[in-house]
This record gives sequence, C-alpha cells and structure tokens, in this order.
Amino acid sequence: MDFLITISIKQLNAFVNVAKFQSFAEAAEQLNLSQPALSSAIKNMEDFLGGELFMRSTRRVELTPEGASFLPLAKRILSDLDTAVFDVKQLFELENGVVTVAAMPSFAHSKLPKILTFFGYAQPKIGIRIIDEVMESTIQHVKDARAELGFVFSPDDTSNLHFTRLFDDDFILISPNGHELNQQLKPSLAQISKHKFIAMNRGSSTRKWVDLAFDKKGLSLDVAYEASQFETIGNLVASGLGVSIVPSMCRQQMEVKNCVCQLVDDLDITIAVGYIRSDKQTLSVAAKALIAIIDDHYLR
Repeated sequence: MDFLITISIKQLNAFVNVAKFQSFAEAAEQLNLSQPALSSAIKNMEDFLGGELFMRSTRRVELTPEGASFLPLAKRILSDLDTAVFDVKQLFELENGVVTVAAMPSFAHSKLPKILTFFGYAQPKIGIRIIDEVMESTIQHVKDARAELGFVFSPDDTSNLHFTRLFDDDFILISPNGHELNQQLKPSLAQISKHKFIAMNRGSSTRKWVDLAFDKKGLSLDVAYEASQFETIGNLVASGLGVSIVPSMCRQQMEVKNCVCQLVDDLDITIAVGYIRSDKQTLSVAAKALIAIIDDHYLR
C-alpha cells in the first residue's frame, strides 16, 4: 500500500518515457513538462526505491540493471490502468456491461421478452443475465444484491426495497380441455372446490392468495398435487389430473399446453405486478437504462 501511495502514476509515466527516449529533454517535451520537473519526479522515485534507475552522462541516459528490471512492471501497471479506465468509461457510456435481473417465471415467460427486445434495440451492447425463479427467491436475489432488479407481484414486506407498479394481474382458472367446468361461462369458487385441485406449494404468495379467496367463501380446496412452478402445474392440469388457479400472465403459456383458461365468477384476486430494487444498492448505469425502457413501456 505504501508503494502505491508514494509512487504516482505521473512518476511511472515519466520513468517509462525517459527509458523510451533515453533523454530527459525529449521525454519532458513528450510529456509537456519542464525538464527540472521531470528530473525531480525521477529523483523522488529513486529516493523512495533506494537506488538509481538511470545512469546519466553528458551524452545519453541508460537504465541501470535495476531500472531495466523495473521497466516492464511499470509498463504493465500503466497498461492495466489504461484498460481499467477504458472499461469503466465503456460502462458509463453504455458500450459494455451486463445487467442481472431476477423474475418470477410467469413474468419471465410472458412480459420480459418484449421488454428486453425494446432494450436490445436501444442498448445493443449491454448483456442481460436472467434469473427466473419463484417470487420469494426473486425478492431474496435483489435483497442479497445478486440481481439489480426483480420482477414480482407486490410483496407484503418491502423493507429495504422499492417497488414500482407496472400493471395489475387478475387470476384465472385453468382446466383440462373437455372438463366439466369448461361448460360454464364463469364457474364459481364453489363449483371449483368440488374438483381435484393442483396448488402452488405452501409458503408461496400465490398459495396464500388462493387459499384466502376460498376461505372467505367458507370453502376448502381438495388439493391433489402441489408444485413450485406454474409450468409444472400447467402440465399436470393438461394431463387431466385436476384444475388450478394461476395469474392471467400465464394464459398464453397454458393455452399452448391445451389448457382452457376462464374467468371465475367470484374470484377476487387482483395483484399489482412490477419491479423491485434494493434501497441499499446503487444501480449501474445500464440498469438505469433498462428501467427507463420499462417505465416508458408501461408508465407513460
């Protein structure tokens, strides 16, 4: 640490240029310094190092063996600094970089691709790393600074988080093609409760909201299967193993599986969807650019 504090980049640059031109006068001209100032910089560095870096004569300046040994190290330090400065400038100018975002799969499958398409047009040199996991994991990734943004339903606990609402999502019923409930225009919760149900795992926000909706009607679910991903739930429903209730964001995904999607007559689950960011983390320039695209797409 003392080395880095005592020997400046200006001194290293002076040393490399004197070695290159083998002349204090030419090096001083190249660096736009006075010759006394250049000589002083070299002398101060030699005093700190404890010996001479150059052998001086009236005709030329040559490196000492110690100076010759130090030269490639000095060049590497200056080169590494140039590279580091260039890389940071690229990040600030959005010419490079990667943004890590976390998203619950329902959002990652339905909404995120379009957002990233717009972002790709605007910032083609910025990469996106996507972590698609359940809502609870998405929130934790943002809290732990493993992701700069997280796309989730409005969380109950927003401590150390900032949530920006983008839109509201209504939940829908999915059932196998040809199921009895398909015959109803808008089946009721009471009718749904009479059939095998495929639920999200206990502890998930979706499970809590669905259970609460049935509890309010004094109804209970006949849970035959539990899963942690809507993708799995859709596959189970399509196979005829039961029915389920999922966010309407999943509609296209479920219809591709040949599930029938329907509104429910007395289902009152409407949850805000948006993005979270940590109050403790400073966003990168690239992440701020992504937020600008998201806000323009949803909030203008």
